[in-house]
Amino acid sequence: MKKQINVYETYTLTELINDQDFLIWVLYPDEQSNFHWQSIEDTYPHLSGPIRQGKTIVQSMRFEREDLSLKDQNEIWNTIQLETISRKTPVRKLWYRYAAAAVLAGVLLGIGILYQVNQPIAINTPYGKLKTITLPDGSLVTLNANSTIKYDRNWDKNEIREVWIDGEAFLKVKHLNTSGKVLDRERFVVHTGDVNVEVLGTSFNVNDRRGRTEVALLEGKISLGLNGAAGKPLVLAPGDIAAFEHGKLLVKPINVAQYASWKDGKLNFNNVQAAKIFDYFEDVYGYKVIVNDPEILKKRVSGSMSTQNEEVLFKTLGMALNLNINLNKNTNELMITSK
Repeated sequence: MKKQINVYETYTLTELINDQDFLIWVLYPDEQSNFHWQSIEDTYPHLSGPIRQGKTIVQSMRFEREDLSLKDQNEIWNTIQLETISRKTPVRKLWYRYAAAAVLAGVLLGIGILYQVNQPIAINTPYGKLKTITLPDGSLVTLNANSTIKYDRNWDKNEIREVWIDGEAFLKVKHLNTSGKVLDRERFVVHTGDVNVEVLGTSFNVNDRRGRTEVALLEGKISLGLNGAAGKPLVLAPGDIAAFEHGKLLVKPINVAQYASWKDGKLNFNNVQAAKIFDYFEDVYGYKVIVNDPEILKKRVSGSMSTQNEEVLFKTLGMALNLNINLNKNTNELMITSK
């Protein structure tokens, strides 16, 4: 007996593909079941997406089976006919045999679907490339080069939204809470290094490289906590940057718009030491930086430079610092010398 339509009002994709009626309809549709599921979709338009996605997942699964001989097909068909005419007629052993096989196939199908649906998503960016990602709740992430983001494929409506970031990313989080107590589903947590960043709705930059984690807040409000550490979380205001290094979490003001300018194809420097810039080249472009004089690392630079073309970027920086910056493509090394 099919469930009442109102049962499906809050169904998620995972619940749909574990629903017996849904599986039967997708695999063996008929006029009655088509009408039933069309009624569900008409009544709850928000289920249109999960229903289409669920059908695609179920239909994409394939299982090998033995081809039945004509004799076996006839015997099963006769059994079905007898069962239809009289519920009291005993079902033959052959029917049980193939019914059991069908159940097993259904179990395998369910396992395969669950495995596919519940696998977390991991996205990596290569050196020198950015990528913009839309999360399941509509939040946007710009992932810097040589970085990784991981998150669950499907976000449960009653659970905390969580992502894991290794490298650097700029996040614009969708604000769900409007008033009153903050529910779990309205919380958004970024795990990066030893720092957990909790957000309500905001724009911020996360950088986790070389044993140092930095979180810069552009707008909104975030709180920072450390893995396994008790105590009150640290709350950032717009224009703050928090850095965690060597077991300490420090906060200072910064021009965060310049700090996150990489996502717009620019690098903005304000009296920045050359050593930090060269670390950036290694992290983002994958080059090994070699200097012929340690004093070069102490030079400082201010200004804005485009990252759209590496060659132009290196020439511009070389002019600003009075250096020669040459790329050895055979060894993937940036050779830096004084003029």
